[in-house]
Amino acid sequence: MPRNGYWIECVPLSDKPSVPDLPIEQYVEQYRAVFSSIPDLDVVAQTPDQAIDRLRHKLQALGRYYRMKGRDLPESDNPVRPPRNLRSVQGWISVYVQFSENCQNC
Repeated sequence: MPRNGYWIECVPLSDKPSVPDLPIEQYVEQYRAVFSSIPDLDVVAQTPDQAIDRLRHKLQALGRYYRMKGRDLPESDNPVRPPRNLRSVQGWISVYVQFSENCQNC
């Protein structure tokens, strides 16, 4: 199977409000998404879908930057084996995102 993508790990940041006086009905849970192969590239959003989408856009921008500089992206992940390091965290999500080097709009 070709390796042309990356695993995204999405984890809830906390289950407690970061502002102590904030009423619970106004509290919005946030999610952090990170690539398992590129841990320095991460985002935070209000939903897992938003975090994953933002991270995909960051990967596209990083791919364009690397192409301009003549560099290669870090080695792709194996789509068959998801990362294993955060499965004990409640609410953990892992998604494989395929990356195309021949993207016309990138």
